[in-house]
Amino acid sequence: MACHFVSEQEVLEYASMTSSHHDDGSDNDSRSENERQSNQIKNPILLKSESQFSESDLSNKIKLPRGGSIVMTKVGAIQFSMVPETLKDSINLGLDVPGIFIVPSHRFDKRFCLSVAEFEFPAYFSFFVKRRRVTLITDKEGEEAIRSIFQETLLGPKDLSKFDQDFSSDYNCKPDIVKELGHFAKNPFNPSEPLTVDLLINFLIFDEQNQVNLGQDVIVKKEDQKFLIFENGKQVAKMKNKVEIMIDDAKSNAYIKYGLFSNPNDQQYVEHYFEQTFTPPIFGVTVLGCSHGFDPKGSVSGYIFWINGLGVMLDPPPFTTLLLRKNGIPSRLVKWVIISHNHADHDAGTFQKLLESEKTILISTATIKESFVRKYAAMTGFTANYIESLFNFERVVVGNPLKINGASFEFHYSLHSIPCLSFTVRLGGQSIYFSGDTFYEPNGLKTIFEKGVISEQRYNHLMSEDKWKNSLILHEAGVPPIHTPAKLLAQLPQEVKDKLRLIHTAAKDIPPDSGLRVPGVGLENTIVLINQTEDSRLNTIQELSLIENIDLFKHANIHQVRQIFESSILKTYEQNQNICIQDEIGSEFYIIRKGNIKIHSENPVFVKYLHYGDYFGEGCFFNQNKRRANATAMNQCELITLSKADFLRIFQNDDVMQKLENLQVVRSQTQIMEKNKFFSQLTSYQKIQLEMLLNQKRFYQKHSMIQQYGVMSTVAFFVVSGKAQVILPSDYVVQQFEGQSVKVNRQESTISDQTKQQQQQIIDQKKKRLSLPINLAMLEQQRPNIQTPDVSEKSSLSEIKTYPLTSGMFFGEIDSIVQNRRTTTIVEAVEDTEIIILESSSLRSFLADNPGLMVLFQESIIIE
Repeated sequence: MACHFVSEQEVLEYASMTSSHHDDGSDNDSRSENERQSNQIKNPILLKSESQFSESDLSNKIKLPRGGSIVMTKVGAIQFSMVPETLKDSINLGLDVPGIFIVPSHRFDKRFCLSVAEFEFPAYFSFFVKRRRVTLITDKEGEEAIRSIFQETLLGPKDLSKFDQDFSSDYNCKPDIVKELGHFAKNPFNPSEPLTVDLLINFLIFDEQNQVNLGQDVIVKKEDQKFLIFENGKQVAKMKNKVEIMIDDAKSNAYIKYGLFSNPNDQQYVEHYFEQTFTPPIFGVTVLGCSHGFDPKGSVSGYIFWINGLGVMLDPPPFTTLLLRKNGIPSRLVKWVIISHNHADHDAGTFQKLLESEKTILISTATIKESFVRKYAAMTGFTANYIESLFNFERVVVGNPLKINGASFEFHYSLHSIPCLSFTVRLGGQSIYFSGDTFYEPNGLKTIFEKGVISEQRYNHLMSEDKWKNSLILHEAGVPPIHTPAKLLAQLPQEVKDKLRLIHTAAKDIPPDSGLRVPGVGLENTIVLINQTEDSRLNTIQELSLIENIDLFKHANIHQVRQIFESSILKTYEQNQNICIQDEIGSEFYIIRKGNIKIHSENPVFVKYLHYGDYFGEGCFFNQNKRRANATAMNQCELITLSKADFLRIFQNDDVMQKLENLQVVRSQTQIMEKNKFFSQLTSYQKIQLEMLLNQKRFYQKHSMIQQYGVMSTVAFFVVSGKAQVILPSDYVVQQFEGQSVKVNRQESTISDQTKQQQQQIIDQKKKRLSLPINLAMLEQQRPNIQTPDVSEKSSLSEIKTYPLTSGMFFGEIDSIVQNRRTTTIVEAVEDTEIIILESSSLRSFLADNPGLMVLFQESIIIE
């Protein structure tokens, strides 16, 4: 969270705006309406992007760079949607930050796994800077959810009964968390008044007519998945009740694979090659952002701590995995995420990272983790149990060091407005201290101690100078009382400042000639403490870190891992050197330790790029040992190689060879992943995982049943050839969904009780939703048809609807499979049809390992 006390001028100066106009809460405006409209029309984002409004509406509407729109009205600017860091859009565009926001009905975007109702910083800005309440227009359910979220992020958890369990039995610096949170939870403009949600937010709830009256004859109305704004009875704006998260060109080009995040705003798929290459150090830190939530020119704080070749991400900002991809770092090599605390400028990208690819390990105390789960349960509408199933949890016990990939982490609670962690991480005689958001100022701490807010042991711990003895110090700076003043840090000895990097602050806010500095941002500015070492133990851990991240070796036992390590050798290749030649006999398996590899062939035409931690060459174990493609070093590369003979020796009696054989069969006979527009954009790692699970083909003659109704859902499948159809009950309707797919909903109708009973036999749940991500161009050519068959065993209904399945399409009742339920649809072969099977147990395992896809596939039955 940004500071409580900051002047409006300081915030607005960040934007380096040419206009000096700022909203002072009055009706006066130093710019003319023509100037205002001119500025909006020239907005490059508006010209570049397809607007949500009609041509005639552009003069008083602005589409924001990150997503959402602002409408100018008599009562002030009204903004629809609040994507992360949306506050900075208004400031950067030279606009007054709106005080009225329409909350989207769906507050969470599954495609990006981001909140589109991130109201924290608009609310903080309105209250702490503008000294007014922000107005949120929503429904009753939205208000309840937002209140739950704000409880966690503004005031801290209500239930702290388990807080004592966050500490080891011999830890004597434990905070009195109730006193500390109470100390900060006060209205800064009236310290005798408690800080509450209602001090910051004015909720306006849609009435029975689905409208809200803002006064001065301005009305917001919700109608048919749209929001309409009226002035003096005349409609002045119309907005879709759907947020399109916008990303700039650099981010768009970084969507080289779908994973979870292909660019949903651009359906074209192109394999990109990025020349940057990054090899993680043995010990170091990459700063992803080092500013705060009010700085429109800087990214919020976020970090990757590199430990023996793997990454531990701390408080990831949104889209940070794009930075990894652009530099050839597979996201699976960042295996851990630490949550320091649950303010939006620290956790907005955390959920995205947890779902971005393979299942991630979340590290925090139980108190902070449970607060995070409650916050995101309210944000997404998922249950707390469901959210916890999406990650693995590594619990921090303060006072007990936590070992991560060979390094030792020592955690403590900092002094902040909600529970927040600091830590020291040590490896190979080097150490990094991270302060977390905290108040460190001797006189202020003494005052808090004398008031009885903190104990003597807690005071001594917070005042300890041990933190200044570490090799690298990452200390936050900001405005008290919940941050550390930079002027205080400027008084530290020079030898300490040489090791100190200020975070959570903008460079312009550092006192001149203070000897203080902020760290460089990006992988190219990684601070390296240990790059190479003669320590054989650290080198061994680094090699093992690569090996254990190979999906083939996921279930290898200790003996097999040892044999891989002992049998492999390191080879170096120069730029443009050929490693493998198509159709030549091959006998080696490769793991990339450094550099980028291009895998390519001319017949068929095929190109893909592999990076640090990827592997290739396993295809030569089959197909008469012939290479299926060329492999060329794009720059100097180091490859860990394992001979075919050693590979077969190690895994001769293991299911690894069966998985590889499945993989070769799928690739050689069907290339099924490439036929499906969605699955073709999975990461290489995810594709291989899935292809190895496809275990058999089945052939069905015309008019035969592929799936029956009401049986346990045991398989999903891809259509290899032919054509089938999904048979749906008559009270399901197919509608356009999110611009690129369709959904199927039950339709309420006036029917007899007997017919209702018949329908209940067909459908497990009355209000079941099934989303079908299917190409809309195909829908225009093959609309679902309605048939009226004779009474048959297929359905007890008088009408059915069908949906076509053609080559490359995927079918599976995802919810039924995941939850072990009975099928609710029928699948019939329209002509002779061949499919390839994915057993339900395998699909459950795949989705459990790829939680983002689990979220995205909820309620799906067809994926094209």
